[in-house]
Amino acid sequence: MVSQYSDVVIIGGSMAGGCLARQLKLKHPELSVTVLERKKSFNSWVGESTLESFWDYAASDLQLGFYLDTNHLYKHGLRFFFDSVDRDLNVEEMSELGRTWYHGIPAHQIDRAKFDNDLVRFNRDIGVDVLLGETVSDIELDGEHGHSVKTADKSFRCRYLVDAAGFAAPLGKKLDLIESQDHRHSVSSAWARFKFTTPLDSLGSEQWRARTNFTTRALATNHFMYKGYWLWLIPLDEHTVSIGVTAKNTDVSLNVRTSDDFVEFLRSHKCMQEILGSHFELQDYKAMKRLSRRAKQSFSTDRWFLTGMSSAFLDPLLSPGSAYLTDANRMIGELIEADLAGNEAMFAGKTKAFNAYLLGWFESFMLHITGNYHGSYEVHRTHFEALLMHWFGFILPSSMARHFGYCPSMSEMSQEQLNEKALAMVQGAAISRIHELKDEFIQLIQGQEYRLNRGHFFDIELTKCRMKHAHSRGVMLDEMAIAELDKALLEVTYLGFLRSLCEIQRMDFDEEKMPLVVEAAINDKLSLTHAMELFKH
Repeated sequence: MVSQYSDVVIIGGSMAGGCLARQLKLKHPELSVTVLERKKSFNSWVGESTLESFWDYAASDLQLGFYLDTNHLYKHGLRFFFDSVDRDLNVEEMSELGRTWYHGIPAHQIDRAKFDNDLVRFNRDIGVDVLLGETVSDIELDGEHGHSVKTADKSFRCRYLVDAAGFAAPLGKKLDLIESQDHRHSVSSAWARFKFTTPLDSLGSEQWRARTNFTTRALATNHFMYKGYWLWLIPLDEHTVSIGVTAKNTDVSLNVRTSDDFVEFLRSHKCMQEILGSHFELQDYKAMKRLSRRAKQSFSTDRWFLTGMSSAFLDPLLSPGSAYLTDANRMIGELIEADLAGNEAMFAGKTKAFNAYLLGWFESFMLHITGNYHGSYEVHRTHFEALLMHWFGFILPSSMARHFGYCPSMSEMSQEQLNEKALAMVQGAAISRIHELKDEFIQLIQGQEYRLNRGHFFDIELTKCRMKHAHSRGVMLDEMAIAELDKALLEVTYLGFLRSLCEIQRMDFDEEKMPLVVEAAINDKLSLTHAMELFKH
């Protein structure tokens, strides 16, 4: 068997691997890049809803901005609907959070079959060797002399090896890197593509349809939120939508095993009866269990790397997958550049720093996501506003500015020390306190958490001040800016939850006194209970 040499071999040619191959080849045309993909062609898959950081990556690193604009649907943000406990509200009656505005940073709903297959063609056009129908059977690692990868009838040697094979993760499993997070966040999903459903924008009254101003509900990533599970509705083209459910296994058992079970489950919700209508066509059906996982390590100075779902996956909620692969791919590019330049200290330092950054990224999104299985409009109204501010104020600008936590002073720190530092930063940040306050608020309103799930609307509009770091691509994001953001996040959270508690307890909300209470609560790290006592006195 003749061995073929390539500077970079990427196992997995769908979104994460295909994008990385294109990124590396465009930046370094002199590199030979080979992609090994077990499928002979791509069909539909999850990861359809992308975030703004992926747009920035696709436009600036992949030269695919115009392609996305002209071949895939523009995404109109994240939208959330809240139902009654009996699931008997039609869509117009449900309480809703969503934007009526455009912030100027695009994102897209991607038809994965089209995108992944197009990416194969685009990559071949620029000189990437994309081999379909090739299943990896063996991997031998040698960071000094080159790695070896074998398929059924081919052999490859390479300087850099990347595992982008998703949950299959052949390299990750070979090195025993993959850690299930099921004990922390146990979730499973089922989903299908449907044709000829009823567009959201054709439902409801004229007044309800006009409530979103210039935006389009049907083009949003729509979340229908329930206790212990949520449903997604994502458009793929003029006639096709993706509908799925993600359930927290510790809270509910949906007993969805077949496509018929899935349709029956959807139709047990009045809102989904409206959306499915009577003329829909089911195109396909898939399901996966125990989704949450992560690699103990994603990057090595032995010149192997993990990206995308091989590196980590948490939950489809809030669509974090495209953002994660964006950052991981950019980091891999920086690591390869440092090694090619012969800068051993930077290569080693960035390897450790980037591993720690991905750990912190995962833990931060763990907080963002796990706290949203309550099904309460009232909780979500305040909690999500803070999460959105955190996304546009810190996470997105950090990605666009390539602020991945590296500085030369870290060179003497071990990987364990950097990991501990990353975790401490997440635990000490405002986002952790917000999570604790949200949990306390849920306990304080127990029995009344669904009181506002009917007939309410909250426009998730962020001011220019809140968007400034996203609009400036993170160039002004420094420690002072992060401290200001943390304070703003806590202000929004305390004000929102305390306002609700005042309403529930039938107390006047003193607009002059409350900011003083919030300031004291932030400084003294007060619980909501103690903040309310301070307000009363």
